[in-house]
Amino acid sequence: MNKTPISGSRFLVLGFVCLTTLVSSPLTVGTAFAEWESSGPFGGEAEVIRVVPKVPGFVIAATHNGLFFTSTNGGAYWTNLPFEGQFSGTLHALEIDPRFTGTWYAGMDSEHAWLSGVYKTVDAGRSWTLLPGTKGKAVWSLAIWSTNPDVVVAGTADGVYRSSDAGKNWAHISPPGDAELRPVVSLAFDPESQDIIYAGTTHLPWRTANGGRTWESIHTGMLDDSDVFSIQVDRHNHDQVYASACSGLYHSSDEATHWNKIDTPKGAFRTWFVALDPDHSTTIFAGTTAGLMRSEDSGRVWHPVTSQPVRSMAFDGSVPGRIFFASATAGLMVSTDEGRTIREINTGFTNRSFTVLTGARGVLYTNSVFEPGSGGLYRTDNYGIRWQRSADHEGAEIRFLTADPDRPQEIVAAGYHGLLKSVDSGKTWTERSGPPESAGGVTALLALPQKVLLAGTGQGLFRSANGGGWEAVSGVTGGVNSITRSGKSMVSVSGPSGAFASADSGETWRTCGQPMASTVWYGLAFDLPTSGVPAALAATAGGLFRSTDGCRSWERAPGLPAETVSIVLFHPTRAGEAFATLGGRVLHSHDGGEHWLAMADEGRGRSWPSELLILPEAPDRLFALFPRRGVLSNTILSNAIAVEAGSAPERRELSVRGSR
Repeated sequence: MNKTPISGSRFLVLGFVCLTTLVSSPLTVGTAFAEWESSGPFGGEAEVIRVVPKVPGFVIAATHNGLFFTSTNGGAYWTNLPFEGQFSGTLHALEIDPRFTGTWYAGMDSEHAWLSGVYKTVDAGRSWTLLPGTKGKAVWSLAIWSTNPDVVVAGTADGVYRSSDAGKNWAHISPPGDAELRPVVSLAFDPESQDIIYAGTTHLPWRTANGGRTWESIHTGMLDDSDVFSIQVDRHNHDQVYASACSGLYHSSDEATHWNKIDTPKGAFRTWFVALDPDHSTTIFAGTTAGLMRSEDSGRVWHPVTSQPVRSMAFDGSVPGRIFFASATAGLMVSTDEGRTIREINTGFTNRSFTVLTGARGVLYTNSVFEPGSGGLYRTDNYGIRWQRSADHEGAEIRFLTADPDRPQEIVAAGYHGLLKSVDSGKTWTERSGPPESAGGVTALLALPQKVLLAGTGQGLFRSANGGGWEAVSGVTGGVNSITRSGKSMVSVSGPSGAFASADSGETWRTCGQPMASTVWYGLAFDLPTSGVPAALAATAGGLFRSTDGCRSWERAPGLPAETVSIVLFHPTRAGEAFATLGGRVLHSHDGGEHWLAMADEGRGRSWPSELLILPEAPDRLFALFPRRGVLSNTILSNAIAVEAGSAPERRELSVRGSR
């Protein structure tokens, strides 16, 4: 929605889409296309981080919503990995088999029971298996016994499960009817005995000394009803046990029979995790409500490391003093001085709530919402190489954004609290009047030349000139969910009741024909005029449609299944070149939509791009916004050259299924 100067229609889909072998007309994938490149803005929420033993520099990070990233160079750059649980639930745990660099376990909880359980990979994340004995169980924690990593325990919503054969078979080892011993949100083994297991619940901690045959509550000295988020056993002295809880930090010197509360700095009343330096047991880290704390004397004196909320950390055994951290707001971080200081290492890692991508005159803008301290407006004037953040408007929570096509520093934003305007690229903002209150909230924005602004609402289309008041646009009826500019003067609007086109920058409008009965429109785009009436493409819930008479009549795009197409886009400077999204894939055409090639599958079929955009100043780059992954780009020059030369790229068959 809201593209300046040229972009596809917006349709934000936050769910996931399955890519499967299918039924309908296959798509042809051109292997001449390059892979998608992650541009950022980098950072966001991270949940857990682990170092892979035996491979220097190999680090794994995961997010709460199931995104996986790996780095092979000590966090200098991160690469996204496919994962079956991505966006399908909540990832709570990640553990690495210390014997095999590619064997990992992940614990998931999902509202869709068939997606919950323990996932395992033996090929470093290229493929995953949901272990049968855990399928349907909400997994909150995992632990591997270091002496024999075939012994694995999983903490679930209904207790503790144990496997002695690396996850092939599982046994429920906690009392099924004991409501106090569930859910199990943290687990730890005694380093000397696989039969001694500690379990933290949302009530209090527990321990078994005989492999789960009997359990005892071990809360003496701990405040009642304390959520026990983590338990750590000193590997050099198994009598020494630490626990982090909602009521603070605790230590025991008698295998958790008795606990003593450790004083933490003011404001650090809740402790999310505790970790012991494996080489210096008196050095303790605590992730608290006041940020990350470090003590060199077993918790008597604390030193703040960062105010960012840290959720996980991992010691790098291959590089002395190097420690990795995962933060709920700052993303991924590293220390090279044993945790005394810390810095962000987010290049390639992105997990933010992005809402919009727009641009003009070589400048790109994007925005993320509901991320205090790190979200808001981002700007780049070098095509995504570097992004700059403007935080002054953060509370506005921008949903839609448009830039003046002639003055890219002038932008208008629609947030949850009204319209805002900036004339300095988002550094400062002023309130701007919006359409009449009776029109409801803004659902689309588009800036046109000559200081004209269009705003879509649930009641129709409104127009403002030179910053003045708003007038309802005649010729457009019903609500508006997309406004798109094509070329210099073509503007199109689509909504639940139909689509409308203007050939004079929004002065006059005509109604487009309906591609099919009861059409749900998601977007409309027009080709550059070459001779006669320009061609058009329609994105609908019933598939992709093509018009050769200026949107008066339609025919279904040949070779594509009749499934949801959420975005259509024509190239701003090359006639006949078009893009569309189907089943989470981006499609590319060189003949006005008669034939299509599918580009590389960055979404892996589980994430829809919500925006497509091409800047005339960078005509060989296609930019795409993925709501959590940020801005990615792909070269479209190599394939264009191949087609123009008459040598079609090598092809393979792929079938695409839409959302279900």
